[in-house]
Amino acid sequence: MGHELRNPLGVISNAVYFLRLIQPGAADKVKEYLGVIEGQVRIADKIIGDLLLYGRSRSVDLEHVSLARLADDALARFPPPANVAIDRRLPDDLPSLHIDLQQMAQVLGNLLVNAYQAMPGGGEVIFSAQRAEAGWLAISIQDHGEGIASENLAKVFEPLFSTKPRGIGLGLAVSRKLTEANGGRIDFQSAVGAGSAFTITLPIIEEVHP
Repeated sequence: MGHELRNPLGVISNAVYFLRLIQPGAADKVKEYLGVIEGQVRIADKIIGDLLLYGRSRSVDLEHVSLARLADDALARFPPPANVAIDRRLPDDLPSLHIDLQQMAQVLGNLLVNAYQAMPGGGEVIFSAQRAEAGWLAISIQDHGEGIASENLAKVFEPLFSTKPRGIGLGLAVSRKLTEANGGRIDFQSAVGAGSAFTITLPIIEEVHP
């Protein structure tokens, strides 16, 4: 089913690329709507991906991954909209992670998309990392949106729960499943009117010096 659904999305995406290629001087309104189509294709593809990830068990292909590589991968796959800026606070001296790159880039992507959507009027997302307890690294995605109402705090990781007008409520459920499969955990803090911060804590690779 995922394959059959992604085929037409690929056709639409290729058509948009072709239209941009042959009409470099198109009117601003045409460019705007092409951008809307691209955005909707990405949303649909993400929903399909979340359904596939949640509905099946996946093996974990662990490797040594630098924080910079993980962050670059996540941001390339899930770039911010024009009205959102990324404040990247990722020290260069942090050790490598021992994770499945594709899975954890998906997790960070889910958190980034949630942060973007929490600020429909635009704003800044803080993408930070620091050492946690010995052998662990904490990576946080923080927005300055409306925050999560107290009655919903216990439900955020439940499958099919969502307060968004669009979406099916699988992003955070998938994120927790993949994070735990990689030997980590996911936590969050949120306050109404102040925004939310989601943190994933993952195992690291300590360098051994002779």
